Amino acid sequence: MNPRAFYAQRPLVCLAGSLALGIALARLWAGFMAWLPALGLALALFSAGLLFGMPRARALSLLLAFLMLGTLLGGLAAYPSLPPEGSYQVTGRVAGPSARSEDGRRIKAVLLDVTLTREDGDRLRVRRAYWTYYAEEEAPLPLDGQHASFTARLYHPSPQVNPHGFDFREYLLQQGMAVGLSGADSLALSPQGQLTPASPWLRMRDALSRRLDLLFGARAPLFKALLLGQRDELDEGLQQNFRLAGIAHVLAVSGLHVGFLVLALRGLLGLLRLPPRVTFVVVLLFLLLYCRLLDFSPSVLRASLLAVLLLSGRLLRRRVDPLTSLAAAFVLILLARPLDLFNLGFQLSFLAVLGIITLGDRFMAAMNSWRPYRRLPRWLQALLQAYAITLAASLMTLVPLANAFHRVSLLGLIISPLAIALIGLLLQGGLAVLALSWLSLPLAGLLARPLSSLAALYTQGVGLAASLPWASPRLRGFDGIQALGCYGLVLLASRYTRLRRLPKGILAGVLALALLLPPLMTRQDALRYVQLEAGDADSALILDGPITYVLDTGSHGGDLAALLLREGRQVDALLLTHLHSDHIGGLEQLLDAGVVIKQILLPHGAITAGDLDGVDGLLAPARLAGIPFMELGRGDQLVSGRVRAQVLWPYHGALYPGLPANSGSLVIYWQLEGFGLLTTGDLPAPYAPYALQPAQVMKLSHHGAKADNPAALLELLRPQLALIPASSRQPQRQQAARATLHGLGATTLVTGQTGAITLDFADGQARVRQHLKKE
Repeated sequence: MNPRAFYAQRPLVCLAGSLALGIALARLWAGFMAWLPALGLALALFSAGLLFGMPRARALSLLLAFLMLGTLLGGLAAYPSLPPEGSYQVTGRVAGPSARSEDGRRIKAVLLDVTLTREDGDRLRVRRAYWTYYAEEEAPLPLDGQHASFTARLYHPSPQVNPHGFDFREYLLQQGMAVGLSGADSLALSPQGQLTPASPWLRMRDALSRRLDLLFGARAPLFKALLLGQRDELDEGLQQNFRLAGIAHVLAVSGLHVGFLVLALRGLLGLLRLPPRVTFVVVLLFLLLYCRLLDFSPSVLRASLLAVLLLSGRLLRRRVDPLTSLAAAFVLILLARPLDLFNLGFQLSFLAVLGIITLGDRFMAAMNSWRPYRRLPRWLQALLQAYAITLAASLMTLVPLANAFHRVSLLGLIISPLAIALIGLLLQGGLAVLALSWLSLPLAGLLARPLSSLAALYTQGVGLAASLPWASPRLRGFDGIQALGCYGLVLLASRYTRLRRLPKGILAGVLALALLLPPLMTRQDALRYVQLEAGDADSALILDGPITYVLDTGSHGGDLAALLLREGRQVDALLLTHLHSDHIGGLEQLLDAGVVIKQILLPHGAITAGDLDGVDGLLAPARLAGIPFMELGRGDQLVSGRVRAQVLWPYHGALYPGLPANSGSLVIYWQLEGFGLLTTGDLPAPYAPYALQPAQVMKLSHHGAKADNPAALLELLRPQLALIPASSRQPQRQQAARATLHGLGATTLVTGQTGAITLDFADGQARVRQHLKKE
């Protein structure tokens, strides 16, 4: 390596890191004030100008300037000015395709140039908004370009409300939307007679989609995903097979696909012997049109920008430093879209290329220095190089993939080179057949047949690979220290460090300890009760070291599954307090995510309740998975480690079949490190005298509803802390119970206001943590 300082060789790489750090810091700055980083940016730039003759001081000033710039841009993007929540008369223009939710009841759309009119006549404007409303199945979808007028409730999207859960607010902000609109009262769409999208690009995409249906029939969804980024028609089972085989990345249009398309186009232009400048212009126009066709998808835009930077270096006949080119694309994208830094696709794109540049370079050098390798046939050398590149990219993307999907793909390391090569063949072949179809449809249809057969064999092979038991084992998430250790080791293994062998070895040992020790330490030993924020549903966990109890799953179990997988947990017992969908609906997501459930415990007679519409469909997958079911009644106990639990309700055989499910709600008194905790399900008040007993902590019944938590009952129980799993949309529902508890001197927490509530029990004390109140 050149002995000059890294900053002197690659200043843009260092500045890119400083910019990213500033954006990350802004995300943590809840009380963001734009004038502070703006002032810091001005002072840093002024200092850089004054210190022009002092290279090191000027470099520090520029690093500080980029740090302040990242903080300013990140803060403005993460904490935009928002109109107040409430009811508005809304007008706006539909942008892009609308869609229905999976159950078909809800319509989702994006509005542009939104005008909000309040009751007093004041008008506010929003550039972009996320719009959802319930509609009849036969109701038409709003079309791109239509103007919509309606009355709706404006809301501020919720941030992450559960540990390791989905951050809806950040997701919308990354799409350029800061507010949501719910409802469509007095909806009027104009022009009413519009039958097709207004955007010619969207019409073109629809036309290409229909042409792919015509050419490839049943295999068209795969070609649509590869060429047009349309994955909504792909079978969910097929997508799961790709994930388990460790090659799900080939289905998302990204750098891989853009690279194949550019390679094919350059090969075609090479046959025409066009000058390099003409070739560059043609490729540039193609990438611009492709980005526009795919609505400037961030992944395609990233890959296209990087390709243009690399090709421009060749055009200028200058040696292109790959790290600097990568940093240039990184900076340009974050200047325009700072929150992309937290987008998984953005992270995977840049980390994969970074891995190829750093580790791939090392692997290539090691192979070239190995004499037996140099004697191998060229085709075998190329194959080994492909595996080396795959390994380099996989190692660099291991951390975000493990944190997002909680798996490590062993099989993907083996089959990725072949899978990528075949994808390249399908991608380029599909594009060629699609282009030919506009000249000769019969000839294109003839050539599409072998491609369809190849696609069928490909998907069958992926299914076979996914069925192997060792294809994609589970992997718990990495914490911050482990991630630093992992990337520190990568940096040490690359050629971009100047340390001598001994200090490099010592540092590598320290980083390896940082990577390996946390899982071996007792970070799960704390006894915890976690009441998740599940809206007007219910879900909680009791975590006793490695032992995990789950009480209900909520109506959707996405956040619950994420927490379990991130901590590498299996569910030792899933207790379903009763069988209403707002308590068991999330079981589907747990099973789909591969969470191991050892047993499911139900209240005695729960299955005979009279209001259980659709419960068989919710429980059937668990039965098919071989999970044992057991019933609990008064007197039954659960004992493990520091947890003692006694079932108080229902009595064995005391409830008649056909009663409401709430009447048989499972009521349990938990003893946790000397503290009493009472969980009540949705037990109605008439049964409370037979089922409840005083406890220091109580989860109120039926989301704090007044009818099921009368003042006389609360005065009898007198909890010190009351937990209410309920959204903040109907505060009047639990207002009476909260007022009674306040008069009794109890602390009351509502998950809709606090996010997840965690109780840590240790040394005879209980510490309360609120997820939305960072301490």
